[in-house]
Amino acid sequence: MPKTEFTTLLDAYSLFLLDCKAQKFTTSTIDFYKNRLPKFFDWCKTQGVTTLDELKPTHIRAYLVHCQERNLKDNTLHGFARAIRRFCNFAISEELISVSPFAKVRMPKVAKQILPSLTTEQVKRVLAACDNDRDKAVVLFLVDTGARASELVRLNYSHLDLKTGAVFIERGKMSKDRHVFIGARTQKQLQRYLMRRKNKAPGDPLFAALDGQRLTTSGLRQLLIRVGRAAGVDHCAPHALRRTFALWSLRAGMNVYALQRLMGHDDLTTLLSYLGLTKDDLRDAHDQHGAVDSNL
Repeated sequence: MPKTEFTTLLDAYSLFLLDCKAQKFTTSTIDFYKNRLPKFFDWCKTQGVTTLDELKPTHIRAYLVHCQERNLKDNTLHGFARAIRRFCNFAISEELISVSPFAKVRMPKVAKQILPSLTTEQVKRVLAACDNDRDKAVVLFLVDTGARASELVRLNYSHLDLKTGAVFIERGKMSKDRHVFIGARTQKQLQRYLMRRKNKAPGDPLFAALDGQRLTTSGLRQLLIRVGRAAGVDHCAPHALRRTFALWSLRAGMNVYALQRLMGHDDLTTLLSYLGLTKDDLRDAHDQHGAVDSNL
C-alpha cells in the first residue's frame, strides 16, 4: 500500500470533501456525501476499523446489510452504497490505497418502478390552479425545460434571452454549464410575470419570492405542493415536472441524444431512468415501427 499521511478514514474523508469543493460540486452533491459517509465511518469505528487499509469488502457488505435491516428504502440503501463507492474510488485515485475495498462489492438492487410524471390533463389543472403570473411561469418553465429545482432558483435575469428563448444554466449538476430553451407560450407567460417585476438588473433572480428575495428550493417545492393540492395532483414536484419534460419530449419525437444534453446527463443510462414508458407508449411504438408490419 502506498505510504501516505492520510491513513485514517476521517483524514481521507476530509481530503475527499476538499476535492469535491475543488471540483466545484454543487452544495446538494456535497451534502449527499456529508449525510451518508460519516454514518458509515461511525459504524466502522464500532467494528474496530479506523484506517483505510483496515477497510475490507466484508465490512462494506456488513454495513449494507445493517442498513437493510433498518428497513431503509431501496433508493436510500443504494445512495449509501454510491457514496461509499465514490469515496473508495477517490482513495484509489489519490493513491491512498492500491485496491478498492468496494471492487468486489455488488451494488444493492433497486426495484424498477415507473416514477411519477404528469399527464397533459394534470398539467392543465395545475396551471389553472395557479393564482398569479409567477406560479404559472414557474410551472411552464419546469415542464418546458426539464430544469432541476436547484438550477431554477439560481437563475438570474441575465441568464434569459426572451428573444430567442435560450436560457443559460450556469453550474448545473457536477458544475456543468448548458443551455435549455423555452417555447412561445412559456416566453409569453414569463414576459407577463417580468413586466410586473421592479427588480430586473442582470444579477437579480429570474424567479423571486413574494418578498422580492430569490426563490429558494424549499419555497419552490412549497409553491408546487400548494398548486398541486388545489389542482388535485398529489405528485406535483420539481422532479416530477422534470420527468414530465423528458417523457413528453420523447413522445413528441425528440432525438434521445438531444434530450440527454438538454437534461444535463452525462450518459443515456441516467436519462433512461426518467423515461418510465407506459404500456400504451410501447404499443404505439410497436404500431409505428413493428418489425414485421414495417418490413413485410
